[in-house]
Amino acid sequence: MTKIEIYTRPGCGYCIHAKRLLQSKGLNFSEYDVYQNPEYLDQMRMRGQGRSFPQVFINNKSIGGFDELLVLEKQNHL
Repeated sequence: MTKIEIYTRPGCGYCIHAKRLLQSKGLNFSEYDVYQNPEYLDQMRMRGQGRSFPQVFINNKSIGGFDELLVLEKQNHL
């Protein structure tokens, strides 16, 4: 089973698009809101190089943000 995690912040349009894309594919994911739980921000920074939102991890591997997620979807890798 694929494990998908997404770090988000409120008011982030790309975060909304990323979550909608995953939901439209019927994929389950864990969401970590860095504003509700600031410790998630440190966790995100330790796990990957990305600093923008969202940050997506698939099977514990950083794939980047919404643009990179969209590329995977277009290549039928989601």
